[in-house]
Amino acid sequence: MRIIASVPAKVILFGEHFVVYGKRALATALNLRLNVEVSDRAEGGYQLNVENIPSFGLQMELTGTKAQPFIDYEQASRAIVYIRYAIRYLERMYGIDGGVVIRVRSDIPLSAGLGSSAAASVATIAALKRYFGLWNGDLEELREDAHNVEKAVQGSASPTDTAISTYGGYVLIEGGEVERLYDLPAIDLVTGTICSIPLGIGPEQLDELRLKTRKLVENVKARKEAFSGVFEHIASAADALTEEAIAALRHHDLSGLGCLMNINQGLLDSLGVVPRQLSELVKLAQESGALGAKVTGAGGLAELGGTGTVIALPSAGQSYKLAIAMGLTGALVRNLKTNAEGLVIEEEPV
Repeated sequence: MRIIASVPAKVILFGEHFVVYGKRALATALNLRLNVEVSDRAEGGYQLNVENIPSFGLQMELTGTKAQPFIDYEQASRAIVYIRYAIRYLERMYGIDGGVVIRVRSDIPLSAGLGSSAAASVATIAALKRYFGLWNGDLEELREDAHNVEKAVQGSASPTDTAISTYGGYVLIEGGEVERLYDLPAIDLVTGTICSIPLGIGPEQLDELRLKTRKLVENVKARKEAFSGVFEHIASAADALTEEAIAALRHHDLSGLGCLMNINQGLLDSLGVVPRQLSELVKLAQESGALGAKVTGAGGLAELGGTGTVIALPSAGQSYKLAIAMGLTGALVRNLKTNAEGLVIEEEPV
């Protein structure tokens, strides 16, 4: 028997960071997917094959720098940390005992604000629970399992990413509760991901990269505590943006939606989560005809190469022109659609 679980990437359109403090956030699934396949294995234990995960390029100075490979086995192990934690969680909670081959194939870049960790958690748990006969189709139970894995790795986690990976479509997060929105249309987006890190990065910084979201959340918390009154005004403004954005989508007002994205970008700048690399890509998109552009997800850290993703809303018929302009910077650029399908599970005889 072979089980294949496929889940979408996610993008937060409005409300990232502020959702941690009870404000609303709007997220949607993108037609970019991660697949986890589980099949029989004669021996016990687990065999993990990672066939394709978009990873980081190289950023280096040629003068006086000794070339060395970036990817090695230790770093690859860090990249699949959510899969390892998902397996441990299922062993502890449900008593699964291995004897399977797990294959991972993904189009979602790592540590880029597109929900790769949640996708890996949801797909791994879904495929293994179905394989071992432990899942009755309850999506909420599955989402909670995956959210527990994210919390175990990160220390704390919003339910946004695992909700999108599980349900697809659009979701509104408010006060830790997940509400699915069925009446919002699919729209075109151009995503630009900066995915290069300094060649000489050490083991400590690699750990920081894996836990980039945690560090960024902690930085925002420190600003909130230092300037609580100001922060509450900013957070309230972000909450209002989310409400206005939902109305704009319902009325197909893409021009208004783009303006709201630009305002949201300013609020993220005020939190200190937008490094120069991502800020410049946002400006380029705005100056190249995008109706709006902003960073999505946690943001980035300059010392880790500014890894992260910018989403841009193209005007009608201008997606590919905008993608070319953004791609000239060296960013990984894709033309994508929102409102993608959530978890899909297939079962095949071997």
